[in-house]
Amino acid sequence: MTSKQKIITMARLAVYDKNEGDADRLANDYFRHDYIYRKNMATRFCSGVGAGILVAVYWLRMFLLEGADLFESDLSALIWNSAGFIIAVMAVYTVIGTVQGTRQYYLIQKRLKRYLTLMHQLERINERTRRLAERQAEEQDSAEGASDLLYGTDTDRKGSHR
Repeated sequence: MTSKQKIITMARLAVYDKNEGDADRLANDYFRHDYIYRKNMATRFCSGVGAGILVAVYWLRMFLLEGADLFESDLSALIWNSAGFIIAVMAVYTVIGTVQGTRQYYLIQKRLKRYLTLMHQLERINERTRRLAERQAEEQDSAEGASDLLYGTDTDRKGSHR
């Protein structure tokens, strides 16, 4: 016998498994720090490449379009300023990525906790159903036993006809 609550719980579990289950379980294999670090590696790399491209475009504009002399300009200051810009951009995006990764990790943990709560609820429903079926079987056996006492068993009836 399947109850309405069991069907609802199973449907919620199925929807979670289909939509987010695999990704959440994969992310749950990492500790929070490792998950955030792993997510931030791509953020750091891409922000560094993007900042490097901006610096290269700035240098090309400065030296080719504006006609700045490469040998008369202070290259060490230009390199340090460019490196500082790239590091600053990477730091800002690392902070943004850390905040976003922390938020994502806690949402994953919240969904997994809800999933485990639903699984526990389903187990309780199954346990109640099993106990109810056992109780009904015992009542049916005791009713058959009472019937046998009143009317005799089939073997007694067959034996009395001989």
